[in-house]
Amino acid sequence: MFQLLRCVPRVLGTAVAGLRAAAPPLPLLQPASRPCARPFGLLSVRAGSVQLPGLLKPRGPCACGCGCSGLHTEGDKAFVDFLSDEIKEEKKIQKYKSLPKMSGGWELEVNGTEAKLVRKVAGEKITVTFNINNSIPPAFGGEEEEPPQGQKAEEQEPELTSTPNFVVEVTKDGSSKALVLDCHYPEDEIGQEDDQSDIFSIKEVSFQATGESDWKDTNYTLNTDSLDWGLYDHLMDFLADRGVDNTFADELVELSTALEHQEYISFLEDLKGFVKSQ
Repeated sequence: MFQLLRCVPRVLGTAVAGLRAAAPPLPLLQPASRPCARPFGLLSVRAGSVQLPGLLKPRGPCACGCGCSGLHTEGDKAFVDFLSDEIKEEKKIQKYKSLPKMSGGWELEVNGTEAKLVRKVAGEKITVTFNINNSIPPAFGGEEEEPPQGQKAEEQEPELTSTPNFVVEVTKDGSSKALVLDCHYPEDEIGQEDDQSDIFSIKEVSFQATGESDWKDTNYTLNTDSLDWGLYDHLMDFLADRGVDNTFADELVELSTALEHQEYISFLEDLKGFVKSQ
């Protein structure tokens, strides 16, 4: 019995070998051909080749005739011409060629769009900081009035005035805290000449650690919207005693307006140079 079982694998192997010898060889599988979807122009670039496809050719001189290889359009040329005229007009109406000085012994430090006024008196240091970005109030909407006879529409346009928010920081010698008052110009007070009313307001009051550039939001901040009027009046008197009063606020508007106009002209000049790209 075991002898018969041992012969079975041999018989099967012999039969399979015979079938393999009699069957024709099968062809090898070949990958299916598919059309190339990439343009032949992009495949024609070879090392040392002097012919480049159209997409890879270097740009020639621009159409405006300046000789450079940068992108220039007729729109860019018109843009540069417009900016040149705009810069000339802005320089004509520029009120201050240099920044006006503040009365009261304030020292001015300017860093781009940020300005800092510093004053020291009787063991205290008063620092006022403001930024002229977004300091031009929006024009009030309303029906446009026709200009008087003989007056051009351009002559009727109001003069732009910069009224930035400003922060007053008061520190005392030997103290680790600074009293910080966040002030702003209310829109309904701008342009008013009533000596009895304040042209600026205190919005928030807080204490911050001296010597730290980043103030902490975890410190208590007093909002004056719901503040007792007696306490608010004392805070305004506190600022006035240190030189931050209506006169200071008026001069700050003049300074901020001059700085904003100066930075605006500088921006136009940078924009012109960028578009021109020379």
